[in-house]
Amino acid sequence: MVLNFKLDASKLNWTIACKAAGLAMFILSLGLVFNLDFALTATLGVVAAGLADSPDFYQHRLQSTLLMMASFSLASISVTLLFPLPWLFAIGLFCSSYLFMRMPVLGQKYGAISLCSLIIAIYTMLGYNTYETPWLQPFWLVIGALSYALLSLLINALYPTRWLDRQLDQIFKQISLYQLTKTRLFQREANITDIQVKLTAQSADIAEQLGVIRHGLYVYQQRNKQHVGSSQMDRFFKAQLLHERLSSSHLDYQRLQRVLPRTLLADTRTVLVKIARVIGAKHLDASAEKELVSAVDDLETARANLKDVPPRFAYMLKNLHKVIALCFNEQHFPEPEQSFSPFTRISVKQYLSQAADISLSINRHALRMATLMLLAYGLIKLSGDEHAYWLMLSCLLVVKPNYHDTKKRVDKRVYGTIVGVGFAAALSYLRLPDIALTSLIPGLVLLFFLFFHLNYAISVAMITVFVAISLDLQGYPANEALIVRTLVTVIGALMAMAALRYLWPDWQHKQSRKIISQLFANTANYQTAIFNQYFNGDVEETTNFRLSRYHAYQSEAELVRHWQYMLAEPSHKQRLSPDLYQLVGLSHHLLSHLSALSTHRTELQSNQAAERLACLGELIQSELQLMHDYLLLKGPHRPIVQANNDAFTRAINQILPQLVGNELLIAYQLQLIGKDLKKIRQLLVNGKW
Repeated sequence: MVLNFKLDASKLNWTIACKAAGLAMFILSLGLVFNLDFALTATLGVVAAGLADSPDFYQHRLQSTLLMMASFSLASISVTLLFPLPWLFAIGLFCSSYLFMRMPVLGQKYGAISLCSLIIAIYTMLGYNTYETPWLQPFWLVIGALSYALLSLLINALYPTRWLDRQLDQIFKQISLYQLTKTRLFQREANITDIQVKLTAQSADIAEQLGVIRHGLYVYQQRNKQHVGSSQMDRFFKAQLLHERLSSSHLDYQRLQRVLPRTLLADTRTVLVKIARVIGAKHLDASAEKELVSAVDDLETARANLKDVPPRFAYMLKNLHKVIALCFNEQHFPEPEQSFSPFTRISVKQYLSQAADISLSINRHALRMATLMLLAYGLIKLSGDEHAYWLMLSCLLVVKPNYHDTKKRVDKRVYGTIVGVGFAAALSYLRLPDIALTSLIPGLVLLFFLFFHLNYAISVAMITVFVAISLDLQGYPANEALIVRTLVTVIGALMAMAALRYLWPDWQHKQSRKIISQLFANTANYQTAIFNQYFNGDVEETTNFRLSRYHAYQSEAELVRHWQYMLAEPSHKQRLSPDLYQLVGLSHHLLSHLSALSTHRTELQSNQAAERLACLGELIQSELQLMHDYLLLKGPHRPIVQANNDAFTRAINQILPQLVGNELLIAYQLQLIGKDLKKIRQLLVNGKW
């Protein structure tokens, strides 16, 4: 269902929603006393400012506020000035849409403010004929936006880490759910393949959330340069470490289900479920640590009394001990004052110089959007209906850079509009007094922001009712406007889907080689970092090690999203999806087996083993580099990749007799890594790349 009410309240955007709803209540209360039309316009400014709210906004607070006010003023005043001049207006609309839609290359803050500037421009178009003096409208829109910005700055100054704390709480819940899913691998007759696919998707979600938190930490550090280390940073590093240890794979689960007794499988799953609950809990009971340690020790005792249990099961239990210790004890992270490096962004000069480069994906998206806005304006002028400007807003809010997100938005906007029109018609039938209708608006604003990112259909339904109430309060026939809104929403949906198909489309298969090769490069860096710690006898979470792990997991998440986005595209554009499905699974296996090596890293006891391990590390590096070059290079520079290459397997067999004790884990994991690399190589050779 599109309107799904089974929601986790912790995922709702309460901070922005409460700020916007509270301001709306205050402004409309004043409107009931002085002028309700001005109050409704100011409330639209609050809504636009709320949509522009992002963590980046608080990095340079004065600059961000001035930028928002300048952008909103420019957009609204330009519409008011050019609206009576259709040809000049059309030229300005196309150029401004193109330039504004390119703004995300300068940073998240600029992208959010530029998008909402276009929203303000469309609000100005919709309300142009409702004012006897049109120049009053830009003033009240900007006043509403300014009030939201000032309130946000005040709240952020009082609670600077609230957003980060919420995101960190969410990441631990996600890790807990990941662990709960993994417990199903210890169910008899479980579908291992389906579970591992779900685990891969959940791991990608965790990696993406870690990326969001990392960006928030960077913004927080830029504001507090005198104090870089923080409890939030420690929690972030702890989440990274938990993700690595829980995603590590020591076992062949198909074989494990055959050789492990039912009782041991059930007991193992029970312990894993308890650990998952501990990870997701906000408050921990100190006695629970002893209980979990005792339960894992009991599993080890049961394992030792059985002959057919693979030795790798013991290494998994050791990993569980480390996970339990990490959950209940403060973890020491070296270099606590480590500062995140700035994220990649371009200067204003580069922004202008790249404006005509149509090879850039962001430029194609901007050109597509500008063309769509111009076509929508042409249709509106032909229709002659002032309410048809909702068509432009529909196009602006549903068209995304990729086909997957656009299709998802289109469905929800259509359903949400229909539901909203139904609610609005019911309210119209009740004929409520103005004060009752006005009192509903803050609640609608609250629900709009609560669900905007979580369930867009609900947000669309709420804003549709808001629009109907506003028209009714201003004395306009709301029923007629709602019929037009429904029609233009459907037309906008069709235009959006057509634009993604035929106007400079960005199909996923064109990006496959680049995304996969980047995954190989980041996996190779992660493997090098792990092996270096084995050679140096260093088990500390150094900055270089953390960064290599972070980028490896981010690349895996990007590959998963790439495959998922491809599945939403037309069938004739999905020729790579079967191969990508296999690669997603294999890459997750490879990263899980490397993570297990990382989890148990220690100093090698044998010099000969260190030399052999260094040779194996070079083999892994050369294998990943070979596959990287195979995907990126063309013509005579492209290397030849053979489907079968047993050099790695032979090298592992040579190192096995030289390993003792815990070093045997290295051999076990290297055998699994060798199998992963062989399967990936065969997939590249036999695939449709």
